[in-house]
Amino acid sequence: MRESQTIRVMVIDDEKATRDVFEEIFEGENFSVFPAEDGLKAIAEMKKRQYDLAFIDIRMPQIDGLETLRRLKKIHPDLMAVMISGFRDEDIIEKALKIGAVGYLYKPLDIQDILGVALKCSHQLGVPNQVEIVETNS
Repeated sequence: MRESQTIRVMVIDDEKATRDVFEEIFEGENFSVFPAEDGLKAIAEMKKRQYDLAFIDIRMPQIDGLETLRRLKKIHPDLMAVMISGFRDEDIIEKALKIGAVGYLYKPLDIQDILGVALKCSHQLGVPNQVEIVETNS
């Protein structure tokens, strides 16, 4: 188990509503969320402070999600990164996985999927958490 009990999460998306959803999901849990509206801001922040998990939107202004992922992985190779997008594009998914993404979530985002990724990250880091996934009868 590592010393810090907090998992640092980056949410990189040009849509404020998406960033807000992540902050609400992780509020009060063992997670610290850094919201970034573009890849350049996220890269600058990663140079200052190490993050454990990043949710990265594919389509953003300035630099896209794939380039953001490439640059973040150069700074912190162990970063767990999950790509998010409103578009289903198998070619982009394949490229992201080759660069080092551990997964891919589609918008509209499902809270259970986000929490599942968070649990996986906390288990890999050996950080205990109180994140609970609730089964729903759909």
